[in-house]
Amino acid sequence: MTGVRGDAWFAGALAALAVLAGTVLGGAMGGAAGGALGGGLGLGLGVLLWRVLTARGTERDRVRQAPFPDEWRAILEERYDHYHRLPPDLRRRFEEHVALFLAEKRITGVEVEATLELRLLVAASAATLTAGWEGDHWDHLAEVLLYKKDFGRDYSFDEDDLSGQAHPWGTIILSVPTLEDSFDDPDDGFHVGLHEFAHLLDVEQTHFDGVPRGLDAARAREWLEVVDREMDRLRRGKSVLDPYAEESPAEFLAVAVETFFEQPLDLRRRHREVYAILRDYFGQDPAAWDEARGLD
Repeated sequence: MTGVRGDAWFAGALAALAVLAGTVLGGAMGGAAGGALGGGLGLGLGVLLWRVLTARGTERDRVRQAPFPDEWRAILEERYDHYHRLPPDLRRRFEEHVALFLAEKRITGVEVEATLELRLLVAASAATLTAGWEGDHWDHLAEVLLYKKDFGRDYSFDEDDLSGQAHPWGTIILSVPTLEDSFDDPDDGFHVGLHEFAHLLDVEQTHFDGVPRGLDAARAREWLEVVDREMDRLRRGKSVLDPYAEESPAEFLAVAVETFFEQPLDLRRRHREVYAILRDYFGQDPAAWDEARGLD
């Protein structure tokens, strides 16, 4: 259930709940008269919620249906290899997700200008992960901060330990030079945008546990078993994944996602179980698309 219908259903449920809560609370405090007053107040709140939520769904449908700007498409065609490998139906959905991201999400430059091109690269990083899915998937993301360069763990530019960071409360920080490099070299297995957005697909409550959100119980257990075996391969130096994946299950997931989109043929060849789970999870098959493009 997505778009206007999904928001309308949710708004209706909240409106009904508001009326019920107002009636019960008013009745408890003032008998029948209080119940009537509380119900009236609840109805007013319900109408307000209905208007707000259905308006959001209507606006999202408007953004989805609007033509994708030629300027945006030209930038993506020049900067992003994954955009070229997407089949036409997924490319259209990718464009919808990019447009929605830019329409709704705050992208702020910190000692750097958040240009249209940089904002597109951020949106493309997010849309890459969701292009195979319908609906809206970044409601938990509050803001993306673009830093002028790599930064320290105290968020200053005195150190350069970090090129990106994702917080479970919904903020992502990206180093602009590293983000640019990620798009300039599409097959080195490193992409800071994909890496940090992958962390937000992992967040459960207020922590990262290394299991992609939305997997059913059986598939989640399978993923954890695969990660355990792959961690052993990493320790023995027999993995195509970057050694940083060994840091934790959460980092394993983020690195695996980078590799899935940047080196899909290698990942499928050397880590078939990892590739298969991510292929099914994302609804995308970049290795097959690269084969169709004559890559090996």
